[in-house]
Parts: sequence; C-alpha cells; structure tokens
Amino acid sequence: MSPIAVGPGMSVNVLSEFSKVLREILKENRPKTIIETGTYLGKGTTTVIAVSIRDFKLDPVRFYSIEVNPNFFRKAYIHLKDQELLNFVYLVHGLSVRKDQLLSKDEIQKKFVDMDWPKEIYVDHDKDCRTFRYFEETNFDVPDGMLLECLKKLNYQVDFVLLDSAGHMGEIEFDVLIETLRGECIIALDDVYHVKHYCSLQKIKKDKRFEILNLSKEKFGFCIAKFTPEERF
Repeated sequence: MSPIAVGPGMSVNVLSEFSKVLREILKENRPKTIIETGTYLGKGTTTVIAVSIRDFKLDPVRFYSIEVNPNFFRKAYIHLKDQELLNFVYLVHGLSVRKDQLLSKDEIQKKFVDMDWPKEIYVDHDKDCRTFRYFEETNFDVPDGMLLECLKKLNYQVDFVLLDSAGHMGEIEFDVLIETLRGECIIALDDVYHVKHYCSLQKIKKDKRFEILNLSKEKFGFCIAKFTPEERF
C-alpha cells in the first residue's frame, strides 16, 4: 500500500498494521461520529483518520481530537492546516478527563513505579523520573472533562473512539468512556502491551459486552473491539 497523500511534500506512511486496520475499519463501518484522545502533533492517527474521512468520502463526519499540551495542540493545528485537513477534524484543547479523576503523584508512584508489571509490558521513562514525567504530561492550566464534553455533544453515542493519551491515562479514559456510552461503539486502544492500555485490554477480555475485532502485538500492540452497552439508560 502506498503512503497516504496529504499535500505537497508530506505523506503519512500507512504500511504499519495499525494504520491499515484503522483505515479498513473506517472504510467498512463509515462512522458518522469519531472521538480521539491524544492528538499529539497531529501527524499520526489524527492525520490517518482525517485523510480516511476525505479519501472515503465519509463527510459529513464529526471528528473530535483532544490534546492537553498547549505546545502540541498548536503544532497539530499548524500541521493539519498546512495539509488542508482542518475541515475534517475539530481540534479540542483540554484535559480529556476531569482533574479530580487524575492520579496524584503518590498514586502514580504506587502504580507505575512501585508496582511490578509483567516483564513483557513496557513502561515509559526511567524509574527515578517516571512519577514526575507522567504527572507533568497532564499538568496544564486548561479546561478539563473534554472527553465527556464531546460525548455529551453526541448524546453519549459515538460510532468510533480511539484512546491514545499519555501512558498513565489509558485506563482512566477507558473507564470514563465505558461508564458513559449509551450505544454501540467501536473502540480502538493503542499500546495494549504497554502500561497505557494493558489493564484496559484485560477488562475487555473479561467483559461480555466486548467483541474483539482485531488484536495485534505490533510495536506496543493495539486492540480494536466492538462495545455493546447493557440496556440501563
């Protein structure tokens, strides 16, 4: 498969398994609503999704991408503007969860430094700076609860969600999403053999509401699953 053409002098390589599967999922299911957490610089999955919307003529689609870091947000905006992709994505600046849902430094220390993770699971940063680095990844004076705000705008029903924020945030975002969804949703988790989403993957495997569509060990792994909530609303 050739790279995705996104503009003069710029392309996104889609030879990775995750990019291929992501594009196929979007092409086959043709979602009308999409949420992504962890825009980062906008050059990864944000661009893959935006270009897929364009290439497969999925428009009109409401695609929200959430980024907490002000510097990353600005760079993502510039990149997507330069590649003429801003028409396909709403960039949302803020913290995905509520500030009171974030882990404290002590909680980060206990879970990601003191805890023994399985040997095959990757943990970011050296132990002596891990707590500080994780804490600082979300330590910004920005609006919070943006994942819930986006879900609210969509009446808590969204066709496709990709969760890919900072390493210590994965399970928190996953729990917020699952507790809130009111309709069927395809959920993609990047880094399931990493502390980011290892616990989320274990929950998916044990929960009959999930049907795993694709599970791969590429790089730090990814999982795409269909979630069907119980009738409780």
